[in-house]
Amino acid sequence: MNESLIKIKESLISGQTIIYLVSHEETRTETLINQVLKQFFKSVNILNWDINTGITEKESNKIINDTINPVSAIDYLIKTNENTILIMKDLSLLFKDNRLIRKLRQAYQILKNKKKIIFIISPILNLPEILKKELDVIEILLPNFNELKSLVFNFIDNFNKRGINVNLSEKEAEEFVIALQGLTYDEAHKTLMKALYSQKEININLVKKIHEEKKHLILKSGVLEYITHKYSIDDLGGLDKLKEWLTKRRKAFSKEAENFGLEKPRGILTMGVSGCGKSLASKIVATLWNLPLFRLDMNLVYSGISGSPEAVFSNALKTMDSVAPAVLWIDEIESGISDKQGDSASSRILGYFLTWMQEHKSEIFIAATANRIDLLPAELLRRGRFDQIFFIDLPTQKEREDIFKIHLKLRNNDLNDFNIQQLAQITKGWSGSEIEQGIISGMYEAFNEKRMMNEDDLLIIVANTVPLSTTMEEQIKKIRSWAHNRAIRASSDKEY
Repeated sequence: MNESLIKIKESLISGQTIIYLVSHEETRTETLINQVLKQFFKSVNILNWDINTGITEKESNKIINDTINPVSAIDYLIKTNENTILIMKDLSLLFKDNRLIRKLRQAYQILKNKKKIIFIISPILNLPEILKKELDVIEILLPNFNELKSLVFNFIDNFNKRGINVNLSEKEAEEFVIALQGLTYDEAHKTLMKALYSQKEININLVKKIHEEKKHLILKSGVLEYITHKYSIDDLGGLDKLKEWLTKRRKAFSKEAENFGLEKPRGILTMGVSGCGKSLASKIVATLWNLPLFRLDMNLVYSGISGSPEAVFSNALKTMDSVAPAVLWIDEIESGISDKQGDSASSRILGYFLTWMQEHKSEIFIAATANRIDLLPAELLRRGRFDQIFFIDLPTQKEREDIFKIHLKLRNNDLNDFNIQQLAQITKGWSGSEIEQGIISGMYEAFNEKRMMNEDDLLIIVANTVPLSTTMEEQIKKIRSWAHNRAIRASSDKEY
């Protein structure tokens, strides 16, 4: 059963007379209310109120005069017969009116045991302190997997009835459902219309159109980025222990794992030297486990563009709960989640994040990275927050060979033209990112001279480059020292 539906039902069972429902989806929220009311009333009179019209009787569509003022509307409910529900939309925008607040507090007492209920629907939570004891607040969660699955299969049925070829297996149809997670019901419906309606055949390739549309919608949050580009585990050189850990858990969110009694993994923290594959490893988790990937930009959280940092961060995690199962990538977590002295916003965000990590039930896997793990508070690193902390060091000889092969092949170079072993030897101390950038620089040299890149191009670049391991030698030693007994090496090879 829908979780929001259960909460409304529980509130009514407790005898609550005023219920504040936080949702952008008025129509869907009203549908949920109607579903619950059927379980409590054989017949019920539903009244709708808004500031422009006042009260409208749902069944007769009759407008009740002199009820535009919300105080008058509540008085009308009080005077009506029992089994009457008043749904008030955006009432919270008027909560500066002291008379309205007083009337709500009176109504809370008067309506007890009267089979009369006030539902307030608003997309934002704006609740004065004085009303917090009288009102129940319920957040209407975004559509779950089953709701979206029903929507998708209704679309498929309609296409079949219209004679349009639907070339989808049930598993492929569920790929559409996964792609829609995190959207409101209306957004999901519109997205399907845009992606599918004009098509002559419905096939799995159209899921890309859903991803693109969803990417634009998620951008509205301001701080979450939906990552559509997928990376293979073969795109990551070395790090065999990390790859093995991820591969063993690739079915962690499956029904099979649940039936086996396995707990779902909560997340990993990859720390280590900059440019050695931490971010790429986070992206690979989503591809390997076939889950959508979202990046949380902590700089935008603190920018204030989308509101107070605490509220924006909280809403971002709630959005993630609604798109589950998914991977949440937090890059350079130490720059945004800390216990900085004197920074109350940062401290509150840390507290909220710790609570969420401990208590959230949604199938969200956190893939966090850190360059300066010493800046992170101890309570974030204790066992139970992350499943594992991996240390990624500078690549070893064999790993540098793998990295050269990956990036040379990616850019259409013939590996036989390069002495990979020698290139790996002379780039000792280079990060994977530096090797990639060296290859790109060599290709620009060759492109400028209208020829293919050769080994000499790379040798010249290596000779004229000072790697990060030299310029930041002391900091790298400090990172290695911290990780020695506190983290698992991501590689079985060891060179340093």
